[in-house]
Amino acid sequence: MPLEPQLFLDYDGTLVPIIKHPEINQVDSELLKLIATLNSRLETYIVTGREVKDIIKFLGDYNIIGLHGSVFHIGGETIAIPKFNMYTDLFKRIYTENLYLEKRFPGLKMYNKTGGVMFHLGNIRSPQYFYVIHKIANFLACRYKLDLYCGINIMELRIPHVNKGNAVRSIRNRNRPAIIIGDDNTDEDSFIANPDAITIKVGEEETHARFSIYYESVRPLLWKLIKIL
Repeated sequence: MPLEPQLFLDYDGTLVPIIKHPEINQVDSELLKLIATLNSRLETYIVTGREVKDIIKFLGDYNIIGLHGSVFHIGGETIAIPKFNMYTDLFKRIYTENLYLEKRFPGLKMYNKTGGVMFHLGNIRSPQYFYVIHKIANFLACRYKLDLYCGINIMELRIPHVNKGNAVRSIRNRNRPAIIIGDDNTDEDSFIANPDAITIKVGEEETHARFSIYYESVRPLLWKLIKIL
């Protein structure tokens, strides 16, 4: 009998739409039922750039790979990577020292994600502001030897050499198949690092995934998966 696959799901842009105010809880009753059903049938992981506590608050206590692979919440136990506390102190200082940028650039929203600092640009209307904020974020990344990730309406200072691809590989049972679904550039790391998996890109952009689907098709696909397995 074939082994059941491990399932790795991104959150924003995959399970819920991307919005300008990411602190808003978008989870609906259907999604809660879907995740609970998936988790009862398959070994399921939510792989996200958010903090573990955010996903627990929104979805419930499931297996979570948070902060792009900096923190693992598995079987109810939370474990961080080595030197995580050192970086959390650094990110707190960067956030505090640069919070004034929100007043300087109207529309900018900064978040201290514990394992990173995010510049949310979704409410900014000035192209010049985009340019200047990118320069500032790049300067901070170089100064503190951090990774700078640029995504959809966001820039994020992150712990170096930590990404979803390495995190998923560390969790996978190599004797079992895997299904990985995600929409963002951070999910490309998962697609590249797991070429033997069934990898699915949400959206029409170029991708290293083997398949692509629209956001609206994700939930129907997962319900079909439940029926098949």
